[in-house]
Amino acid sequence: MRGGPHVAVSLRAGDRLGRGWPRVDQAVRDHELFCTDVAMEVTTDAVQVLGGYGYVQEYPVERMMRDAKITQIYEGTNQIQRLVIAREMLRD
Repeated sequence: MRGGPHVAVSLRAGDRLGRGWPRVDQAVRDHELFCTDVAMEVTTDAVQVLGGYGYVQEYPVERMMRDAKITQIYEGTNQIQRLVIAREMLRD
């Protein structure tokens, strides 16, 4: 995943922040939501590839999946972030 849409989202958020864009918080929310979703998707795929070993604490994938899920929850659940983003889009 070296140059996909996640890079574009990151660069767009950074560019808007650097230019003093007044709605940078919206770009940051978009970036955060996208990154946490990608992290969860990647770790879920990794656990499925490893099968039963993906759930064993001896392998780092188990920890990575827990970290990805807690990031989705801790940073403001992704469902709430989606509602906030939709509300902002409707306001514009």
